[in-house]
Amino acid sequence: MFKKVCPYCKERIKKDAVICRYCHKELDSGKEDTCSSSLWVFAGFVGLALGAAAALGLGYVSERKRWEEDQSGVSFDEEEEEESCQ
Repeated sequence: MFKKVCPYCKERIKKDAVICRYCHKELDSGKEDTCSSSLWVFAGFVGLALGAAAALGLGYVSERKRWEEDQSGVSFDEEEEEESCQ
């Protein structure tokens, strides 16, 4: 029920209060701050997700290129294996 502290008298008041019931001063509505801060948090998570996806994608591409270069001299034909054994 009491979720907010009056910035003037430091008494606990209701979170939706517009005027403090103790010092009778008008309070700022903190709804704009909460909304904008939650948007920044959301934007941060989106940025982290996009960064992680980009890092994974670039890592996959570079690893795939390295693997293809390593496999360029290797043959998987059975005939060549039999010839090399004889």
